[in-house]
Amino acid sequence: MEEANPGGTGAAAPAAGPESSRTTIIAIMISMFLMGAGMGVQGSAVSLRAGLEGFSDSLVGLIMSANYVGLIIGSMVAPVLIRNVGYVRSFSASASLGSASAIAHLLLISPLAWILFRAATGFSLSVMFVVAESWLNSSSTRVNRGRLLSMYSVVYLVSMGAGQPLLALFPPASFEIFGATSVLISLCLIPVAVMRVTGEPSPDNEPPRLIRTFMRSPLAGSGVIVAGIMAGATWSLTPLYGQQVGMEDAAIGVLMLLVSVGTLAFQWPLGWISDTKSRRLAILWSIGASAVAAALIALFRPAGGMLYALVFLYGGFGMPLYSLSVALANDQFEPHEMVRAAGAIVIYYGVGSVFGPVLSSQFMRWVGPAGLFLSMTLVMTLLLAFVLVRMIRIPALPTRTTPYRVYPRTSASAFQMLRKVRVRRKASVPDKVTGGSE
Repeated sequence: MEEANPGGTGAAAPAAGPESSRTTIIAIMISMFLMGAGMGVQGSAVSLRAGLEGFSDSLVGLIMSANYVGLIIGSMVAPVLIRNVGYVRSFSASASLGSASAIAHLLLISPLAWILFRAATGFSLSVMFVVAESWLNSSSTRVNRGRLLSMYSVVYLVSMGAGQPLLALFPPASFEIFGATSVLISLCLIPVAVMRVTGEPSPDNEPPRLIRTFMRSPLAGSGVIVAGIMAGATWSLTPLYGQQVGMEDAAIGVLMLLVSVGTLAFQWPLGWISDTKSRRLAILWSIGASAVAAALIALFRPAGGMLYALVFLYGGFGMPLYSLSVALANDQFEPHEMVRAAGAIVIYYGVGSVFGPVLSSQFMRWVGPAGLFLSMTLVMTLLLAFVLVRMIRIPALPTRTTPYRVYPRTSASAFQMLRKVRVRRKASVPDKVTGGSE
């Protein structure tokens, strides 16, 4: 059913054809790129401005964690909102809230107010994720659903770094950078509002099964939690790290951009290891190399090109941990079970993301700016030890049935995009179990 009437009269529209589905996908991709660029640079701007306002490291950690609390709440509310008002109006309302909360940081400069604004930002971001992914799922086919998921993931990864160079143009000490983020988020409304878009709301209503999902694959669950800790701390506090070591705003923007570039550079090589060698070997490479890079930053406090290179390696190896862990979980679940487990996986990631900025900000308070990377080194070292223990205890895992894919760290709706693809493959390829569960 076409949502050509965002005003909400509820009148049925003509059936969607291939052309309208194509324009729907294009509109979603453009909108999510603009939204990601605005939201990504907004997080950096808030972290930097909080430092300039004299907020303590602990307060900055709490402010940045509030964003992920909002993400978790939004993922629970979004299906109800979509069912009641549809895709276009849900997306429009959440984008308006995100734009308003971006500029509101300048209207009331207070830690408590900023915690509320960041929570509102996370809420709006989460709703837009669920809308976009559910919408893409309903607008795709069995043939292109997997490719669309990968394309969507790459678009969002690129967008998170694309807005960071704005820090060189608009210093966080002034209002311009917050205005720019509000403009970008507002612009993301235009494609879905003016292009011919189709799709009938069909959000997933499966309740998350937190304990059962974790016990089915403890290593995958732990990997997702650590991925959340790392991403939450990195995206929230790396700008503050750069500020405290005396970097210029433009250099901080480059630093954040390198996290995204590194992720794109190493995502598929690690995926190749995951598919052709071993999921757990790929996870070892991911956290091992990232932990070494983080430790070198924490111990030697490099500057200039060396810092850029180490941050590139740190983000490039560490950020794919989420997709690697999801791939490992995919091997342990039946297709219908993985869809039910998706809600739990997203909550694991959200909880880790909430905890990451709080943990790292405490380390920064205790040992200075290097505490960010020291805390990440310790967290990844613990996961590394757990991987080795699991490999010793369970040397063989079930045969893989699905290839590695880049999963966006967004909402459970993304997992719906591969449901029919996996069911079809499952029917034609019987399971061959060679070992215990992981």
